[in-house]
Amino acid sequence: MKYFIQDIKDQEIESFTKIISSCNELEIVFPLESIGFTQSAVDIIQDYILVSYCSETIAPFIRIIDSEIEIRDKYYTDFRLKFVPIDIELLIENLVYFSNFFGDETDALDDLDRFSFYVELDEYANRVNKRIFAVPELINNYWANLINGAYWEIASGYSDSEDKFFKKTYRKYPEHKYGFWKNPLSVNFREVIYFSTENWIIPPQTNLINALKAYSGLEANIVLETADILEFKKSTVLVNSSTAIWFNKDAQLFQSIICSERVLSKKLLNQDLSIDSHSDNRQLQLFQDQSSRRKLRHKNPIFKENQINKDKLKYQLSEFGDLVVIEYNGFNHIFFTRDILSFNEIKELNEYLNPVYLKVQNLIGLSVQGRCNWNDLNDDSFEELCYDILYCHPQFDSSSIQKMGKSRSRDGGRDIVIKTKRTPSKEPELYVFQCKFVSDSMSLSASKISNAGNVIMQYGAKGYGVFTTTVIDATLYDMLDGFKRNMGIDTSIRWSKYELERYLNRYYLLKSKYFKPSSERCDVNNS
Repeated sequence: MKYFIQDIKDQEIESFTKIISSCNELEIVFPLESIGFTQSAVDIIQDYILVSYCSETIAPFIRIIDSEIEIRDKYYTDFRLKFVPIDIELLIENLVYFSNFFGDETDALDDLDRFSFYVELDEYANRVNKRIFAVPELINNYWANLINGAYWEIASGYSDSEDKFFKKTYRKYPEHKYGFWKNPLSVNFREVIYFSTENWIIPPQTNLINALKAYSGLEANIVLETADILEFKKSTVLVNSSTAIWFNKDAQLFQSIICSERVLSKKLLNQDLSIDSHSDNRQLQLFQDQSSRRKLRHKNPIFKENQINKDKLKYQLSEFGDLVVIEYNGFNHIFFTRDILSFNEIKELNEYLNPVYLKVQNLIGLSVQGRCNWNDLNDDSFEELCYDILYCHPQFDSSSIQKMGKSRSRDGGRDIVIKTKRTPSKEPELYVFQCKFVSDSMSLSASKISNAGNVIMQYGAKGYGVFTTTVIDATLYDMLDGFKRNMGIDTSIRWSKYELERYLNRYYLLKSKYFKPSSERCDVNNS
């Protein structure tokens, strides 16, 4: 059963109780009414606090199955809470009460009732840094909008001055000056992490892998490898034995380090945790002019690159290039990226680079060492191959993947659908993929997937991709480029047989699952 919270006030209590008592699972949808319809960050944080307060109040009376912030009808943002009712009487009592504060105002409550409710809501907002949450994602979004927008609105109307407001605020939450907030502790994860809209900071006492599993959406088997860093084409590149990425986050990294050195290390010292006793002196060296400290705000940091001791930076890169971990004085600074070097860029890097030549050469060799015998597959097995590629793809949440029947079934123009991973600052987005098993003597043209635009509109997809066993012709490239240009749709995953072969050559286990061993042993010079 599914109910919008604002509709519950119109339910007849006795019949509503019978319905709830008879259902195994219930979904309550709370509208986040301001998102997408206001320029005020204050309105947005008030929505998040209201929905969080309602959700946490009913949490003792339910067993939560799932929760998600999602888009409805392309324009409206909702928070969906799916659960099993436990204490039905108290659950219904609270749902009916809360329903009066959503949608159109009713006469069910008098002014005193409403005043009392908003007093409780204010008290709840003042305690969010001390609570344990059943659904912490709402508070993550609350902090992000407070720090990066609402503070400035509140400060402009502060009774004294903006400077006094920020001085008072940053005395309570010094990490907010640098754009970071402490994660809301949840019933499932009570270790400390610091988030910003750019990256994370994981303190020394927090388990790195457990934190990534809890919040990043990455698979349980997270493989990190030491990475080399170099300058190439006036940009920074990170390389390990399986991938290479562009890393242009120096400003964010230095901002993150300053927060950890100037604020978070002091917090650890105050907690008598194990940390280098000289760190307090070291953090002061990050700033040439200590008189400028009061002027610091996280949007305009004052520091110089040479004030960070680069010899202490230790880089790690995941095997798929989607995760960067940079350690500095015990703190891990986490960045998520999709900016992987293309094959041509890797070749240019190979010509340019000597210190990490063997690693780069390995990337090139793995990509071109063999061809795939596509005759080993058929329509169904090719869709299964595409399913496995997306299932392992670092951009996507493997638990959300759906294959729409057999290859010849009615799939509504969708062979596979999957959502991107959620991050503290970005909600999952739906991607639709078409898998076309086509003879090598033909090319894949736009006419073969002429309904793609309708599919994107019908299902509200934010990304659209194509896999095929042949070449993609210009008409299809033009159509996909048009989706990106005119509709803002991500169409970057457009893999012909060439992209598929180079990917599979680098991931032998996946290739061996679908192709006979003889297809693996081919003359590289003939490929």
